[in-house]
Amino acid sequence: MTGRLADLFRLAWGLVYWNVRKTWFQARRGRSPCPCQSPSDSGRAFETRCEACLSWADAARFRRVCPLLVPTPNGLRCSVDTPQVRPFWGRALALYLGAGLAIYLAGACALFGFLRTVGYPISIVHLVWPPSWHRVGQARGSFFWGRAQQAFAAGRMSEGMLYLTNAHEFDPDNYAIAFTLAQRLQLTHPLRADELYRELIHDHPAQRPLTYQLWFRTRLARGDFAGVEEIARLRLLEDPDNASVWMRALVFVSRQTGEQATLRQLLASEHAAAIPWRPLLGTELLLRENRARARIELTRPWPDIPPYGLYYQIDERIELGDVIGAVDLLEANRPRLDDTAIAALLLHAYATMGATTSRDRLTTSLLAPALTAPTVNLLAAHLIRHPDSATLDRLFTKFEHANLALTDATLESHLALFCAIGVAGDWAKLQTLGAKIRSQIGGQAAMLGVAEAFFRHRGDDAPVARLLPILPMSLEVHYALLERYPAPRPKPARFLP
Repeated sequence: MTGRLADLFRLAWGLVYWNVRKTWFQARRGRSPCPCQSPSDSGRAFETRCEACLSWADAARFRRVCPLLVPTPNGLRCSVDTPQVRPFWGRALALYLGAGLAIYLAGACALFGFLRTVGYPISIVHLVWPPSWHRVGQARGSFFWGRAQQAFAAGRMSEGMLYLTNAHEFDPDNYAIAFTLAQRLQLTHPLRADELYRELIHDHPAQRPLTYQLWFRTRLARGDFAGVEEIARLRLLEDPDNASVWMRALVFVSRQTGEQATLRQLLASEHAAAIPWRPLLGTELLLRENRARARIELTRPWPDIPPYGLYYQIDERIELGDVIGAVDLLEANRPRLDDTAIAALLLHAYATMGATTSRDRLTTSLLAPALTAPTVNLLAAHLIRHPDSATLDRLFTKFEHANLALTDATLESHLALFCAIGVAGDWAKLQTLGAKIRSQIGGQAAMLGVAEAFFRHRGDDAPVARLLPILPMSLEVHYALLERYPAPRPKPARFLP
């Protein structure tokens, strides 16, 4: 065994050493002695011994370096005359490549066995074929992604975050992993979350509209109004199909912060996407400077305004007390608004003018069919803005009888109703609904305790923006809560003389 190992090392360096010397011998053309033949022999074929193989444990193994060495009745002899001694670089290269390939395959198989034992969903092809090497990272990312989901489902948040971070490190190009990590970091590490969202927008252009939508929602939930304004202004000009969503966001954050610069820039803009919004932008600015003139502008026809512009016009007329005129405008433009917007505006109008009978009649029509999550969200948002115990009782009774299954699709409606009950301060209903939610959401149940504490203390301990990131609810419910519990505006700096 020792001799075999020694000859193996002699082969490894001898392939280069002897071929280099033979190459030099051929280049010198007789001016240098032959490097491998015995100088005491004749130098003729089949008569001359090989000195290069004498140190080998088995001289015949030297034939792997030089095939000119052949067996004869007198022992191993060189099969060519001295002038024909030549190198065999092709053989050397083939042996090196073969050995390298064997080592490579052996290492790949060993690594494959280890990774499969750990549990990585990996194929041997991913390790052996270089163009597939990137799939190794993807497989490792998928492994930790699965572990993260299991940990989150079991309520082990710290463990889940560790697995999720590892998954992103191994597979940074995976959209779902990076997006989930950004969502999980939005409350504790908002700057890192924003960085991840920017990377997603840059690296996944096909998913850009979805990423912007969700980034906008997370920034809104945590009260980052400057960030919301940044996204909404950009998307208003780039995403005309959803322009109403972005203008709604701009108006909302502008009212929350008191800033007018973005609205004025858009009002003066000649961009094709900004021009249809000029009546709304001008009126919104007038509402802060001259409400009488704003009232006049709201009564003018806005023929080319997008759907949210019409919604805004009706809603602001209700706010200014022109409820009858607003309802007339609504009835004249019903085809331009969806059923949810119409119901929301009518509920607002009836609550503003104290038309209890009309509101009850509309509530009855909304609750008459089988209860759906959008209906719960609509009424919950209304009750957050305009608490009414009778309407809440009817909604809660219908909700209990409907016994909506708690799924990912209906969780937001359960939480919306939970918040509406919290705003009303009906602790018995809050406990009942909270128990149902806790029994089915497992490790996420802690968020209900945070929400309940917030409502019991009426937001004294913390702004609502600390609550919303942990409550996945509809956008309108978030707007309603932020309007009801507005964050204090920063006071201007005071400089001492």
